[in-house]
Amino acid sequence: MHRRAGVLPVAPAARVRDRAAARRLHRGSRRAAPGVIQAGTRRIGSPTLPSPEGGWKNERRPMMARLRVSTWSALAVGIGFLLSEAIMLDARIRDYDEGVYWATFRALARGEPMFSTVFATSPPGFFYALLPFYLVVQSLASLRAGVLLLCLAGLAATYVMGRLLAGNLGGLVAVLLSATSSVYWHESTVLQADGPSLALSTVAVALAMLAVRTEGRGRDALAAAAGLALAFSVGTKFFGVVAAVPIAIVLLGASRGRARLVTVAVLGGVLGLLILLVPIIGSPQAAYKQLIVSHLRAGELAHFGIGRNLSYVFLRHELPLEALGFVGAVVALIRRDRTVVMPLAWAVVSMIAILGYEPIFPHHLVLLTPSLALLAALGVANVGGIARPAFVIAAVLVIGTAAVGVAADTREAIRTLAPDLHDAEMTAAVRAHGQPHDAWFTDNAYAVAAADRDIPGPVVDTSGQLALAGLLTVSDLERTRVRYDVKWVLVDNGRLERFPGFHAWLLAHFHPVQRLGGGAVIYEAGTATAAHLSTEFG
Repeated sequence: MHRRAGVLPVAPAARVRDRAAARRLHRGSRRAAPGVIQAGTRRIGSPTLPSPEGGWKNERRPMMARLRVSTWSALAVGIGFLLSEAIMLDARIRDYDEGVYWATFRALARGEPMFSTVFATSPPGFFYALLPFYLVVQSLASLRAGVLLLCLAGLAATYVMGRLLAGNLGGLVAVLLSATSSVYWHESTVLQADGPSLALSTVAVALAMLAVRTEGRGRDALAAAAGLALAFSVGTKFFGVVAAVPIAIVLLGASRGRARLVTVAVLGGVLGLLILLVPIIGSPQAAYKQLIVSHLRAGELAHFGIGRNLSYVFLRHELPLEALGFVGAVVALIRRDRTVVMPLAWAVVSMIAILGYEPIFPHHLVLLTPSLALLAALGVANVGGIARPAFVIAAVLVIGTAAVGVAADTREAIRTLAPDLHDAEMTAAVRAHGQPHDAWFTDNAYAVAAADRDIPGPVVDTSGQLALAGLLTVSDLERTRVRYDVKWVLVDNGRLERFPGFHAWLLAHFHPVQRLGGGAVIYEAGTATAAHLSTEFG
């Protein structure tokens, strides 16, 4: 009996077999895609691995150490992201849509039904997801907090996908680039549908990737959850449909049970669509007009062409991530890494959607963030297998890209946290007139909502594109005025003036009572007296 270290002596024949097996394993691992564990080799967490030199090599400790470092680093990135976003929850309005959506949530909280009464150009999933947050604390900050939590889930899903595709380091790179992306950072605390929709689609892709790697009942559950998450993503913003492409690639690429996985995912998606159809069933024509016709007519009227869309794609602060994602894709293709197919296809269909959509705005670029981050992560993983200098260069590029994003985020935070004197004046003036439950017409929904005043559901959105498309007319305003007994009008930014015949209609039913900065005017229902006019306007 050999007592040293308590290990039995290894016979020469066994030692030869071990060496041969180790060589085959290492040759196979070199052929395998980065971050992908080959079937029939080593299971995750196995304590030992045969080495080419013979004997057995303990890999648990270095592997677990690397896992801990990457996990804690990714967690630190997430915490930093959360803290930087938390200070933006009470910031001033960051987009016109925020005021419109805030007024919409106020109308829904009052019990007005969607589509039949409340005008909504976003699918119901957006309102389903955030309304519970508003019912708990009725404020814009609570709605932004709901958006932030969904985007945090999107970051977690990005980390999972990065690890599955490119290993521990890949997960860290993917989450770092996503969290510091200026457009993702912006959309994570803005009351718009883009961030939540992208987060849900990212979760859907991650669930699909986990499903093909899981055994037993959990496999079907994850596939169904992927379909459900995709349905809710599309039901939050129609852009979410592009995630169907990477999900299909993942499920159809499964080594077995493809048909079952696809079927279960489709059933999950159908269930999600049925849930989303509930508010549409009662008023399908109104829903079609608001969800489909409004966007089609807006696109027809805009028609800026692909050149304008391309100019947004090449925004200065997004170029580093786009370039890094492109280089990562090229490196992975040169290395014949088949795992690049899914994120590359995702990036391509996202770009096609952005180039083909009108009117396009900078915040729509958030659609590219997860796929570009994954491509960059794959590039880093593949470069790591070439040479150390190449890996160092890749690391510097990743850190530089993240630094550019942080700098852009910092500039936006400083600009946004500065007081908005105009909206503060509008809010104070609205609060000083009338009673808390008086109904208002306005083209500055943010100021009216911030003053805790109500806007009737049919006119929460008075954007110029609705006026130009003929989806909201003076006749609609008159019907709403009579139905809701509207007593006040705040005309601020000129959007209401775009409605044909608006000014004549306004003076027929309201009279001016106060002029404000920037040409804004508050009107009160009824006919003005000469004394009143001379008092208010000198």
